[in-house]
Amino acid sequence: MSHDGVRLRAVMRSVVFLTAGALAVPTLASCGSDDESGKPLAAQDIAPAGRDLVADGGTLRWAVDDVPETLNTFQSDADDATTRVAQAVLPAMFRLDAQGRPQRDADYLESAKVVDTEPKQVVLYKLDQQAVWSDGREIGAADFAAQWRALSGKDSAYWTARNAGYDRIEKIERGANNLEVKVTFSRPYADWKALFSPLYPKDVMGTPDAFNDGARRKLKVTAGAFSVQKVDRKDKEIVLGRNPHWWGRPAKLSQIVLTAVPLDKRAAALADGSVDLAGIDPADASRIALAGRAKGTSTPLQGASPTGKDENKNESRQKKKLGKKERKALATFLRQQDALRAFTVRRSLEPAYTQLALNGSEGPLADERVRRAVARALDRTELAKVVLKPLGLPAVPVGSHLALSGQAAYADNSGALGGQDTTEAQALLADAGWVPGGPVRTRARRRPVPRAGRARSPMTMPSPRAAPTGSTSSARTTRTRRITPRSTDTATRAPSTSPTASSTTAAR
Repeated sequence: MSHDGVRLRAVMRSVVFLTAGALAVPTLASCGSDDESGKPLAAQDIAPAGRDLVADGGTLRWAVDDVPETLNTFQSDADDATTRVAQAVLPAMFRLDAQGRPQRDADYLESAKVVDTEPKQVVLYKLDQQAVWSDGREIGAADFAAQWRALSGKDSAYWTARNAGYDRIEKIERGANNLEVKVTFSRPYADWKALFSPLYPKDVMGTPDAFNDGARRKLKVTAGAFSVQKVDRKDKEIVLGRNPHWWGRPAKLSQIVLTAVPLDKRAAALADGSVDLAGIDPADASRIALAGRAKGTSTPLQGASPTGKDENKNESRQKKKLGKKERKALATFLRQQDALRAFTVRRSLEPAYTQLALNGSEGPLADERVRRAVARALDRTELAKVVLKPLGLPAVPVGSHLALSGQAAYADNSGALGGQDTTEAQALLADAGWVPGGPVRTRARRRPVPRAGRARSPMTMPSPRAAPTGSTSSARTTRTRRITPRSTDTATRAPSTSPTASSTTAAR
């Protein structure tokens, strides 16, 4: 979240957005293209507004799936609400801009750059001298080191869900002064800007007990434009308020209230004013669009009436055909539709994707020919259409497993394996010794990993740095893994004299 109320991930989801699946399934893609970085597939529909146009104060009520089980984004049961809290109350060295590219957060970081590549990659962070935790302690090397040790994967006592990048760090040292942090990698890591975002205090990361339990229900020490004022599991809400000790530009909002609202109840919640921002599904997006139609436009109840003269007659005739319960439900629906006219549906892409990772370490998929056959059998374009066409968004498969369209490193190298070709897939399987109708051997499933250790990746900075997708994949499990291109629809309440949220959202 930004210091005005909504940070970069929220920018791409602004006030009512569609939950969706993947932009593509980049299966078994290979690298090596010299193509220029791609352009974003669609412009971000986020309705930006200058800070001076945003009213000061007020509360933004934001619908989420549930009050999170943990406030530690690196645990397996963290969810989107966990991430939203972290974005508002914790430091992040880099945050994503509207094109999904990491940008330095100047409130915490004066500079960060690779200062050595041989014999080891070394990144030097220079922190802002005003950056302090809520207990008054400077943010520094001790916090970086504690987070690295917790997420390195070397100590199983930490119940971590992900350690990508942290497992490549060799050591972390204090630089020339307390404001410098020197991070040395054992192996080069191109995505180093995704690390330490968010950054938790050493109080949370310092010991396994503190990591596993210390930040599940509350965060005692924070360092953001907002602080956690209340986590109310009974009323199912989290209240974030302005941090009085914040050193950057003050947040425009006085409060952000994250409220648990089921997906199928969100249109009603928007209509009755109990929330101002919420994730919606395609059906509700269509409903809000219908509510926003000008008077005189036909609706399912009114029938075709271009002039609008017969609207009331048509509606009255249809109401008479309904029973008492149906009339009551219809009246409620129409009241909600009237309220939903105040919202505008917006659609935009999020820097995220769904990846199919194949277990190439053992079993049938250890044979490269079989993996290639699977890749040639899948129609990636059709998969993208199934997910995104109903949303009116570009249904273009991702062509890289390193970056997304619009990011600087993007290059479409998906042609290395070729497009869908079932004949070629069958030939590859035959060459590997598979025959139609032959016996299939199965093996017992592995017992699931305990919940605390199950992999889940609620990334603050979505980036394709998880399981490999190349033809030589050695992923440990066969799974469909959501890493981070959901697309989103947003509906924004029409501006009024009431307090507004940030430069990209409008509150009640």
